[in-house]
Amino acid sequence: MKNRRNQAPPDTTDSWLSTGQLKTYRRGQRIIEAGSPQGDWVAISRGAAYLVSQVAPGTRVAVAALWLGDVIGGESPLGKLAARYDVTALVDVTTINIPLEQIQGDGTPPRAAETGELYNATASRLHGQISMRLAGNGLQRLVSVMATLATALAPDQRARHADRLALPISQACIGQLSGLSRRQTWIYLGQLGRHGWIVTSRSKVTLEGLSAWLALMGEVDAAGIECIATLQRCDATLLRLSARALGQP
Repeated sequence: MKNRRNQAPPDTTDSWLSTGQLKTYRRGQRIIEAGSPQGDWVAISRGAAYLVSQVAPGTRVAVAALWLGDVIGGESPLGKLAARYDVTALVDVTTINIPLEQIQGDGTPPRAAETGELYNATASRLHGQISMRLAGNGLQRLVSVMATLATALAPDQRARHADRLALPISQACIGQLSGLSRRQTWIYLGQLGRHGWIVTSRSKVTLEGLSAWLALMGEVDAAGIECIATLQRCDATLLRLSARALGQP
């Protein structure tokens, strides 16, 4: 599951992106509604959002998180002409919106190449998170979701110095993103808390040892999903990454 933290965000100084309209959304505000027509090409230029899918009548679940540089409007992995997911702001979000006909009307480089790169990066993030929901065990799914959220929220230097991050999302939503029941989520969070990697309260989950969480999915890509298959392996992997961040052998 590749987080692609080095994917460049849309740069509004680029000639074609500078024609877009900037829109802002507050935390918890819906950006795109499932089933709605996709009239605009939309990319996230600041913040992070999560996707919600209706899996059965009256049953909706969070399935993935997307962030800086991801394409969420028309001609995106979220739907060509109609949205397949609700997209809701995890934190305050800014998007760049360009009429779809304007994007489609000029297929010459660099526009085609740049939009294609953003599309592919978004598809990779979405596919990686959904694949983890299908292939990983409960702990692997939960740990990968929290590491992904740490990456998505791109903490500032002050947060990095503090080496902790309060996730702006409830335990229930973390469980949904992980494909877990509330009880399973509570059990796994408790186990991670006893090892000192998180602190929980009724309304939030705080990641401790943030530098290790930020490096975790890169380690999973390199070493394989088995490095977080059990609580003991997950703890050892996070300890190793924390030591590496501190420059310890």
